[in-house]
Amino acid sequence: MYKLKLTAKECISCGICMDVCLPKAIDMRVHRGNNIEGNTLFYLALNGNSNQVQVSEQMMTFPFMVNAKLCNGCMECVEECPTSAIVINS
Repeated sequence: MYKLKLTAKECISCGICMDVCLPKAIDMRVHRGNNIEGNTLFYLALNGNSNQVQVSEQMMTFPFMVNAKLCNGCMECVEECPTSAIVINS
């Protein structure tokens, strides 16, 4: 069984590790802050005179191993992490 070790100071919460994890063993924690930014990200598509709000997304914080039994040790998350914040140990 594999374990995810995260260096939180290096993590930029990009979600790439979650996206490249084919067995879906990694997920991201959802931000639950009470600060001015709120919990939801909104995107605005700028198309000349017809600006449109895109689908909103929950703000994410840090990755975690949601189900260690699903992890196959492929290390895609480690290889794709832009800041080298993730280590997978067996």
